[in-house]
Amino acid sequence: MQHRFHVLDSYRGIAAVLVVIHHMHYVGSMTEITFFKDSHLFVEFFFVLSGFVLTHAYAFKTNLLFRHFFIARTFRIMPLHITMLFAYILLEFGKLFVYNHGMHFNTAPFTQYTSPDTIIPNLLLLQSWLPNTMALSWNSPSWSISIEYYMYMIFFLTLLIKKPQQYIVWFLISAFSFYFIFSDIEFWNNFDKISRGLSSFFAGSLTYLIYKKFSTSIVLSSIYFSFLEVFILITVIFIISSDFEYKSLMISFVFCIKIFIFAFERGVVSKVLKKSFFQLLGKLSYSIYMIHALILFIVFSFILIMQKVLNMDFVLTLNHVLYIDFGNALYNNLAILFVVGIIIVCSQFTYKYIEEVGQNFGRKLKKIF
Repeated sequence: MQHRFHVLDSYRGIAAVLVVIHHMHYVGSMTEITFFKDSHLFVEFFFVLSGFVLTHAYAFKTNLLFRHFFIARTFRIMPLHITMLFAYILLEFGKLFVYNHGMHFNTAPFTQYTSPDTIIPNLLLLQSWLPNTMALSWNSPSWSISIEYYMYMIFFLTLLIKKPQQYIVWFLISAFSFYFIFSDIEFWNNFDKISRGLSSFFAGSLTYLIYKKFSTSIVLSSIYFSFLEVFILITVIFIISSDFEYKSLMISFVFCIKIFIFAFERGVVSKVLKKSFFQLLGKLSYSIYMIHALILFIVFSFILIMQKVLNMDFVLTLNHVLYIDFGNALYNNLAILFVVGIIIVCSQFTYKYIEEVGQNFGRKLKKIF
């Protein structure tokens, strides 16, 4: 059985929760701390980790068939993605109904980010690749899933190249993509998002090559690994909390180092991250990431209704951003934890009844084909 990186799984779950908090806005709460404000950068962590894990899973397999690879990756991603897209479409019809009865939103239903012409690109996960599409349309977190899905296919194509030329191609794709980000080159709409994905993904692939080479020869004690783990975590927090140019470039490289260190799973932090709660977050990470925007919208809508019913002000606009305020920082922070809890609970249902069902169906298809 192929080795699984349990600690990296946990970090995927933690990163998903951090992205959730990044998308929340509560007055005077943890969401106003710079680290959480810039936690969107953990999307780079997802890209790097995907490159690392897929290289581990596929790069050294013999007799790898594209149809098996395609089925495995498609049924890992598509069932929940399609479910969420249709949930948003149903929600838009609900907005259309209340809109026709006098309740207006910031934008009219089925316009701009939810216009009908964006449905097919979203359904096919092409919204981040086509030159004239809106990457953040419908279920906005799926923009990165769009990047991921077709990076998988690009990755498979590179596996057809003989080694070590294959590794040179990985390096060139990553290096040129980082250069495009650094130079702010954008050939078409969404090109920056494509560059973010390709640069970090193939940097993750190269990181796995380094790990594979040294995984048996590095014999540091758990004390040294504990020091390295704590040091790299402090570095990640410091960089994300700081304000300087090209932070997104630097954090990708730091994530490569972080993944390399924690892949050994030998330090005290790794020991903690193997606990069942963090393993659960890792298992639910895709669901957490994919459902959180919809749940945040539903929670916000409920608060707006309560505001009218109770004739109290819970929502205000600061710097053109809508904030929620329950009166003091304690209540606001508790509300954040409560909503995150709701998302984690809901993700257990989507994992069990959508993700697992889709993956099991994919395994059956692989046996047939």
